[in-house]
Amino acid sequence: MRLNVEEKNKIIQYAKVFFGNEANLYLFGSRVDDAKKWGDIDLFLES
Repeated sequence: MRLNVEEKNKIIQYAKVFFGNEANLYLFGSRVDDAKKWGDIDLFLES
């Protein structure tokens, strides 16, 4: 995964603040593949 631990934790923290602890957050797209370059952060939030 091309997000570092700090970035991942911040995203999870903000998702919980705004959508509650029961929200599920999924990362998909090019950021999941370490071999790919660039790309945006694609998130799916299920609340």
